[in-house]
Amino acid sequence: MSLTLTHGGLPVGVRPFDLADIVGKLRQCLGLRDEDICYLRYALRHLKAQDFEPGRICSIWTSVTRLADELGLSVRQINRIETRLAERALIFRATMRNGRRFGRRSPDGRIICASGINLAPLIDRASDLLRLVQQEAVEALELRAARNRANDLICQIRQLDAPEALDAARAIFPRLRPSELRSRDRLAEVIEALSAVLADFSVPSGRTVEVAPSDSLVRPDTKEEKIIETCRASEHARLGPPTTSPEQVMLLAGPEFRDVIGLYAEGLSPGKPPSWRALTLAARDRAMMIGISGAQWATSCDLFGETRSVLCLLIADRNAGRIGRYRVRDTAAAFIGMAKAEARGKAVLASLIGELVQFSRSNEHSAHGPFAKLD
Repeated sequence: MSLTLTHGGLPVGVRPFDLADIVGKLRQCLGLRDEDICYLRYALRHLKAQDFEPGRICSIWTSVTRLADELGLSVRQINRIETRLAERALIFRATMRNGRRFGRRSPDGRIICASGINLAPLIDRASDLLRLVQQEAVEALELRAARNRANDLICQIRQLDAPEALDAARAIFPRLRPSELRSRDRLAEVIEALSAVLADFSVPSGRTVEVAPSDSLVRPDTKEEKIIETCRASEHARLGPPTTSPEQVMLLAGPEFRDVIGLYAEGLSPGKPPSWRALTLAARDRAMMIGISGAQWATSCDLFGETRSVLCLLIADRNAGRIGRYRVRDTAAAFIGMAKAEARGKAVLASLIGELVQFSRSNEHSAHGPFAKLD
């Protein structure tokens, strides 16, 4: 069986030389070295395209001595490389008792039998390895977003100009360098603790310090401004969640925003429509790209939720490339303006989303195109 071990073929869209790139991206995760990846590239170069067809044998039988000469390594290094790859189920070593390697091909080029290095394990694991690469990419983006959030909190604490607040932050996170943290769980703990410090040493938005009333009778405060403000707050509290779906957001998004959404959607749930989690992560990245600071984004999410923040960003980003009444010259300023209006309870999102749907339908698709289902 060791001489005729076959494989099930490559996944759709994966080429033979992509295998080395996939393993290279997982080098640290798999505990491999640079010379291991070079060895795989050498092996892939010495195989034929038909060797990767399902049901075929995919092996090389180059001698260890020749491998060492061509790769510029020692025989001992080659043996160690092959041992590491075999231990991680990326290759299968099948050699004679004396270490001799050989192989035979039929007249049509098919490998009939081979005693050497068989790449069937790597080919059969390609799908799992590719999913792992996508998962690591998403985790890396999430880690970067968490570090940005921690940095923003530290900046806000510094801006308080309160030594006690900075001392409290250092007690939680002495070096105040989020880039040094690689654990998302630890970053989440730091973010939660820093948020608590910021809240403890900050005056809540919209509130002022009041002087204690005297013992004498105090008339109730019935100023018109306060009544209006209270009514607005109540109206905003009654606003329900937006009815826009993730699929609609994907269709309405501009090309650059759509690419970021696609990356997160593919990483979180391959082959499925984008989720709100994917949209939120993508919007955070897109916000940073167009000049919205992490602190501004976090404030928007705290005021009226991540979903409405995503929709505000969608409108500002898409209208940046328009001409006419709804044209946006400063995307970041437009986002902040919409966020403030939404926070005051003006409920501008529904009308702007409706207008954007009409614009997208009339300018990019016919009445029977994909935007027809946004009604």
